[in-house]
Amino acid sequence: MEPSVVNDIFGTVSDMDVVVFVVDGVADFGYAALLETFNTANAVRTELPDPPQPWRIYTASFGATVRSGNGNIVPTIPLEELGDEFELMIVPAVNVLEAAALIDLISAPASRPVLDRLVAARDRGAHLAGACTGTFFLAEAGVLDGSPATTSWWLGPSFRRRYPRIELDEGRTLCRGQGVTTAGAALSHMDLALSLIASKSPAVAERAMRYLAVGAGRPQREFIVPEIIARGDSVTAAFERWVREHLGENFRIAHAARAIGVTERSLQRATHAELGMSPTEFVHDIRLERAVHLLRTTTLTVDAVAAKVGYLNAGTLRGLFRRRRGMSISEIRMTRVSY
Repeated sequence: MEPSVVNDIFGTVSDMDVVVFVVDGVADFGYAALLETFNTANAVRTELPDPPQPWRIYTASFGATVRSGNGNIVPTIPLEELGDEFELMIVPAVNVLEAAALIDLISAPASRPVLDRLVAARDRGAHLAGACTGTFFLAEAGVLDGSPATTSWWLGPSFRRRYPRIELDEGRTLCRGQGVTTAGAALSHMDLALSLIASKSPAVAERAMRYLAVGAGRPQREFIVPEIIARGDSVTAAFERWVREHLGENFRIAHAARAIGVTERSLQRATHAELGMSPTEFVHDIRLERAVHLLRTTTLTVDAVAAKVGYLNAGTLRGLFRRRRGMSISEIRMTRVSY
């Protein structure tokens, strides 16, 4: 690969050679989303008066092909044939949704060469990125230690337990650290690719975003289903069930803790260990989830919705949506759903 003199944020002076590293079981959608986004960027870059150099995308594995999660054969270039001159390596999702099976995959001896290659690339100065379940490969390799990161929201509790040295925030769609970028579930592959494109040319990223008809990504927290992330811990799950049964009440956390048979301190430890948040924050997420449903599927006033989810007035609900979701009530109601 011939070097050039185009500077970029990754601290190199060569063309943007991008390696999309895949393994058997690579998620078809995530892989395709990365390719489509970079290909769109390459197609629209010439519309600019002074376009950047194109991105050169290589799909690599440790062999000549991999089989995708849906059974498709993906031709690949053996990684050793590419050498070490790439500036960016991306690991897309694998088609494994359950945490236990995913951890079995990444911790198996067969995955060790993948992890070693990630470490070597990081040590050489390459920027690393991963999305959805692919973030577990970066975490297992240790390249996310001490860094902020995100992953698929339903995998947050397992990720947090296995990798306590990573600053996980699964509520975020995209998270940038020093030399690493991570993204959340499925569609977040496009957010990841656009952010990496923007690091070299914000104008190309903005133009590609328009052609792809995608907007700025919403926080992944909007899509979290609280009872799913709570199901791995008995105290947290019991608390979640109790909160839903008393959602319209203005209760105290201490009262809820006593009702499920634990101390308030024990409840705080449980939710922080499992979810990375306080009991109060978890209650807000449950209430906001229900409020979103009511705002999008009914004609209830905002005051009525606030009362149904346990808030004394609409102002509290509006403020929480702004702080925790980055959205207004009107923005939520714009995406009304009819049944």
